Amino acid sequence: MKRKSVYLKYLNIPNTITGCSLAIGFITLTLIFQQELKFALTLYAFTLLLDRLDGIAARKFGMESDFGKELDSLADFFNFCIVPALIAYFLGLNSLGSVLILIAYILSGVSRLAHFNLEGMEEIEGKKYFSGIPTTLAASWFLITLSLLELFNLLHLHYVLLLFFSALAVLMIAPLQCNKNGLLVKSLYLLIPTAILSIWLF
Repeated sequence: MKRKSVYLKYLNIPNTITGCSLAIGFITLTLIFQQELKFALTLYAFTLLLDRLDGIAARKFGMESDFGKELDSLADFFNFCIVPALIAYFLGLNSLGSVLILIAYILSGVSRLAHFNLEGMEEIEGKKYFSGIPTTLAASWFLITLSLLELFNLLHLHYVLLLFFSALAVLMIAPLQCNKNGLLVKSLYLLIPTAILSIWLF
């Protein structure tokens, strides 16, 4: 029997969207290394958008699969755990203490993703809740915070980012409930575009 390559076997719309998200995450890092922060942050916003769209596409076209879920989880780990930590490191958070905090952020993120893969979301009165804040939400706050620091020329205030990463490392694994479609999540649809537009207009 003729066998397809792994890539072709699982090639569909949602998995292609996830792959594009990974590619954009990598390109974001190359732009950071070239000190093109505005372009990098703008492009990084699309990783968050595509992370939302791949799930929507999978449900709409009936293409949900275990492979797609694993691919999405790995993309989340790279885009929302590794990329923010590397961006922060390149921006100057490279002391021993800073690196330890960034490692804590990465470990919290990957633990959060592994827990979600096993437990999923909790449903209460018809509403779905994450346990701890999801990595996408953490990355969204990272993008907004970094955009504000860039806007006001405050990127040299490394302690702000360190406090930020420390808080996120705790919140991702904290035993708290985060409404999947709550105000905190929905507000990002306004906050992220506003943050990106601000760094270009002001």
